[in-house]
Amino acid sequence: MLATAKAIQVVNQLRDEGFISRYAIGGAVGALFYIEPTQTQDIDIFVHLNPEPGSALVSLDRVVARLKELGYSIWEEDKVVVGGWPIQFLPAAKPIEMEAIDHAEEQPLADGVNAFVPPPEYLMAIAIDLGRPKDLIRLQQFHEGQVYDPEKLEALLKDYDLLAKWQRCLALFKGEQSP
Repeated sequence: MLATAKAIQVVNQLRDEGFISRYAIGGAVGALFYIEPTQTQDIDIFVHLNPEPGSALVSLDRVVARLKELGYSIWEEDKVVVGGWPIQFLPAAKPIEMEAIDHAEEQPLADGVNAFVPPPEYLMAIAIDLGRPKDLIRLQQFHEGQVYDPEKLEALLKDYDLLAKWQRCLALFKGEQSP
């Protein structure tokens, strides 16, 4: 967790310096706060980005430039390596992602470093929306671990028209249908 703490410490510095605003850790690393997810190789960071003055487009260019100034210039695909962890900055584009950031709560990592993590219902809703095989595995872990509030999840899924997808996931978990 120390390498993760170093990576998040840099993300917090970017936030404190105004290069990103609020953020939320998603994916398997976000799920680590609630379950023991399958292995992951990166940290997904959902961020609110504001367009540059005079532009309608959002860009990670300022974030990338600042990371380079801080000495982080090694990239693996579309991820910058910080503290041994590839970090993928994901501009929140969908309303569910933006809401997840807004509801993210500060959680302790290690060495006094805190990270912002959405409640499990938001991590699950994003995974349901994505529907990749690795997301289905994580969803089953959340479900079997009973680490979420089913009523909160259902309300959230209704808001984003994802309830039918979740019901298909539940049927898969019970072996009632094939993928």
